[in-house]
Amino acid sequence: MDYPSREVVARIIEILLKNSKAGKAISISDLSERALVSEKIARKILFSWGISGDIIELSEREKIDIIIKALEYGVEGERVSRYLEWTEFEKLVAKVLERAGYRTRWNVRIPRHRHRYQIDLLAYRGNLVLLIDCKHWKRPPPPSAEFKMVEAQERRLMALRSKLEEEVAGVEKTREIYLVPMVLSLYQPSRKILNGHLFASIGNLRSLLEYVESAYFQIRHEKVKLPEEGDFIVFLTRIQGAG
Repeated sequence: MDYPSREVVARIIEILLKNSKAGKAISISDLSERALVSEKIARKILFSWGISGDIIELSEREKIDIIIKALEYGVEGERVSRYLEWTEFEKLVAKVLERAGYRTRWNVRIPRHRHRYQIDLLAYRGNLVLLIDCKHWKRPPPPSAEFKMVEAQERRLMALRSKLEEEVAGVEKTREIYLVPMVLSLYQPSRKILNGHLFASIGNLRSLLEYVESAYFQIRHEKVKLPEEGDFIVFLTRIQGAG
């Protein structure tokens, strides 16, 4: 179908998400009236998203799916993601990553010298491993807080690198992977990079992934070796259980 303007799409999604967050359904007539479009246009847009009927009540899966479609269409992430609960934000992040070919693990704990370093989200594809801090900011944090985030993330990055190096010691056949840290939030941060660490919003995640995949060597990263054979996620599960 020929899509209407991005603004119309954004208005329809905002109305649907706002009602859904309030636990309310909405009729197609009310939706079209509030979005300032005809019912025909509203139905066509909804149908293209796999949604039909005279009364619209979104499931969690449908909410996440239409936000992804909105992001793909160019709607600003901050405009639609603010209606998500935190658990829905996590699922949205995971789905965007999975659609880009990444495998994901939440709340990864790395034991190291009597400490356990927690990584909010670890995403893996090919030779890239992304260490992602997910932040539920209502607004960008002050610079002092950003520096503290980078310092904490640096500790987690080095803990994972050291743990991987310990586990692969003595293995003859190895392959190289690259650990890349980043901070991800609902809203656009005040800066995109700090001491090599990336900051991004969910709306920019797809373009950020493309950048990281082509230019990871220009940002903060650690190169480590893994056994040539075997699955990284299985290997990760094993080292989490090692004290």
